[in-house]
Amino acid sequence: MKVFRRAGLVFLPLVLVAASAIYLLYRAQISAYWAVLRAEQKEVIELAHQRVSADLAAVISDAGYLARQEALQQWLNLARPVDRNRLATDYLAFATHKAVYDQVRFIDLDGREVVRIDWNGGRPRAALDGELQSLANRTYVQEALRLQVGQLYTSAFDLNTERISAEQAPKPLIHIGVPVFDAEARKRGIVVLSYLGQSMLERIKAPRGYARGDVWMLNTRGYWLVGPSPEDEWAFKDPARQDRTMAQRYPLAWAQINGNPGPLQLGMPQGFFTASRVHANSLRGASLVARTQAARVVAAEAWILVGYVPTAIIDAETGAVRSNFLLASCGIAILLAVLAWFAARHWTAREAADQTIRSSEARFRGLLEAAPDAVVITDRAGKIIFANSQTEQLFGYRRSDLIDSDVRKLVPDARRLGHIDTGDAATKSEPQQQSATNAGLELHGVRQDGSAFPVAISLSPVETEQDVAVFVDIRDVTEQRDAERQLKELNDKLARDNVELENLNKELEAFSYSVSHDLRTPLRAVDGFSQALLEDAGDKLDDTGRQHLTRVRNAAQRMGLLIDDLLNLARVTRTELNVEPVDLSTIARTVAEELRHDAPSRTVEIDIAPDLRTEGDPRLLRVALENLLGNAWKFTAGRDPAHIDFGREQVDGKPAFFVRDNGVGFDMTYAGKLFGAFQRLHDARDFAGTGIGLATVQRIIHKHGGRIWAEASPGEGATFRFTL
Repeated sequence: MKVFRRAGLVFLPLVLVAASAIYLLYRAQISAYWAVLRAEQKEVIELAHQRVSADLAAVISDAGYLARQEALQQWLNLARPVDRNRLATDYLAFATHKAVYDQVRFIDLDGREVVRIDWNGGRPRAALDGELQSLANRTYVQEALRLQVGQLYTSAFDLNTERISAEQAPKPLIHIGVPVFDAEARKRGIVVLSYLGQSMLERIKAPRGYARGDVWMLNTRGYWLVGPSPEDEWAFKDPARQDRTMAQRYPLAWAQINGNPGPLQLGMPQGFFTASRVHANSLRGASLVARTQAARVVAAEAWILVGYVPTAIIDAETGAVRSNFLLASCGIAILLAVLAWFAARHWTAREAADQTIRSSEARFRGLLEAAPDAVVITDRAGKIIFANSQTEQLFGYRRSDLIDSDVRKLVPDARRLGHIDTGDAATKSEPQQQSATNAGLELHGVRQDGSAFPVAISLSPVETEQDVAVFVDIRDVTEQRDAERQLKELNDKLARDNVELENLNKELEAFSYSVSHDLRTPLRAVDGFSQALLEDAGDKLDDTGRQHLTRVRNAAQRMGLLIDDLLNLARVTRTELNVEPVDLSTIARTVAEELRHDAPSRTVEIDIAPDLRTEGDPRLLRVALENLLGNAWKFTAGRDPAHIDFGREQVDGKPAFFVRDNGVGFDMTYAGKLFGAFQRLHDARDFAGTGIGLATVQRIIHKHGGRIWAEASPGEGATFRFTL
């Protein structure tokens, strides 16, 4: 109970102070959040206001420029067709350069178009005379014609439906009208610019990319021009959406925003609103007058810019701050409780630790006594301070005789490993901390009777409160040295045997080539003279004599093929593998083409699976496929149709390649002889061959670490499978 009471006395004051500090930090964090949110939203609305004002100012400036244009004044004075054409040309160049006006028009006092330039989807054109219209019933034309000197009219933002086909989307437009006066100050008409407002609306939406919430643009009736969703925008143009207004959705906020010139910011249950009003009338001023010569802008409507951050976003962000502080409070409380608990238990824990140390020392001594090696502990100078029972058994000393003795009494060369002081002051002040062994050194231990034996030593220094202790592990390696010596003798013998085997292989290779040459010469003589005898004296021999000579020639030629196959078999056995990626499908197709070329009269269906890739020696694997596909080709003779397959399948969960044919097959009773040299399962008179091919294939597969086997039935074909 004393421990709990002390822990409580420490914990309560600490947790009260921490809770107060955390609450003050939380309030400061929330206040900072709202300050940042207000500043951010104010900046967003100011930026949108500047963009709208800049766009309107540019359009008003353009309208004033066109009203004072020299070509227009010249046409008003002279009224010549050439002057009208020049005016149209200037308007066309202006529209092409600006690329923001759906139409540029000059309209006379009767409301009829005199010149009209259409944007025409990015290909501006001047309207023909037959295309010019009367616009006297248009509100923006009527309002502009009423203007006096120094005035300019801007219409409401609306979706244009003039000359819009069913396939075309309506365009947001603002019409700007400026009265035109001639040199005698008589009103002659108006210049009207139909501004494509989509770019302005897109620029208003742009802040959404870096700020919270949305940016809206509304007219004074509360309809969205830029709104929360496309379904909310331009609702006043659709009778079915007349109720989609801000007044309907956010009545409390709209009641304060409507009619207030702003800017203002409102915190409402539905969210945080920032509003500002944009009116073309506010653009008049000295700089504008200098550009447009318009003293006052008459605007049909004003627009309201609104920044909206939903309550859900605010709650999520402030909730995250609150959660973080709650987690921090819980963590600090837990930490303080743990600290108080540990402080209260410090002395109790220390008493328990002392007891644990004593128990650990006892266990440590027990482990050292049970160690299979001789273990001694020395100080920095090499004086023995502990020795286990194995040390007594290995060296023949009593433990009491070793304490305070130099470790060199047991291992004279122990200092060669380091870690034991040699008298150097630097070594005394900077003891080595890594372990050391006698790898590469020949060290010997000395028993009490003076006999020496090889030992392996491991030294590990441990820094203690008093000094550096060195743990010395000593192992008798007499048996290990004997085993190493025997292994070295075996390795030396193996090296000599390898040299003898290599020399024997070279002699065998030389003998093979010598035998091949010595045998080929008489065989060629037998074959050649037999052919000469048939050609020169064939008419003097009866049929039996000629048959005998023919059999002699066939035997000589078969003997030559047998010598070639034997040499190939020996060469495969001696060849070193050159392993690389191999495309077996490509090799098989090449072999198949060669077989067809050698026997063009045969019709054989050969089906080779694509993309059969592996790792191996491409030259040896080609030899294997030449033998396997060649055998399949040979033993399908007489089959109609003859069919050969080369592919891959799974055998016991591993990939295996196969060559399958529908040839004569064989009896599986004799399958054990299949891969032996000179073994044949068919009569040589029916199928030619030397019986060496499959033996060659087997040696190639074995060199690749694989195996080969066959399955067949007489008259039903055969399948050879191999793995690599």
